[in-house]
Amino acid sequence: MLQQESEYVYVPVPRQFVTEVQAYVVQLSGHATAESDALVGETLSEQWTSEVLQRLAETRLSSTQSVSRLLDVLAEHPGDYVSTTRLVELLDIDRTHLRGALSAFSRHLNKHFHGRDWPMTWIEQLSPSPAFKTEFFYTVDAAIAQRWQEIRAEA
Repeated sequence: MLQQESEYVYVPVPRQFVTEVQAYVVQLSGHATAESDALVGETLSEQWTSEVLQRLAETRLSSTQSVSRLLDVLAEHPGDYVSTTRLVELLDIDRTHLRGALSAFSRHLNKHFHGRDWPMTWIEQLSPSPAFKTEFFYTVDAAIAQRWQEIRAEA
């Protein structure tokens, strides 16, 4: 059932599609740029070139710094999924901080990276932790991992 309030309609969207739906709404509203239009249909590896990853690595926002550390962990084992529980342990941050950093990261990508998808992918699965029913597992592909590690090694 759709909820309507003034000119907006609220539609439930599965969590994993929120950023794509947001990008689509921006595109429909006419605020898309030529660069964001060019991203449609590109793989993550095509979107996240060395130059774009370099721009990301140079970002000094605390939320983006947290995501950079998350990418450091994921890049060590490309293709392997790492649970949120494991990430908060490895990064020595709490779940709330990680969730907030990822949310702010999405806003940062929309504003400064033309609505690019995250450089990592995720799935929601049953949690290995008895404290949670499900949780997110994150991974990065080999091409992005290699580029990211090269950029971080140069820093």
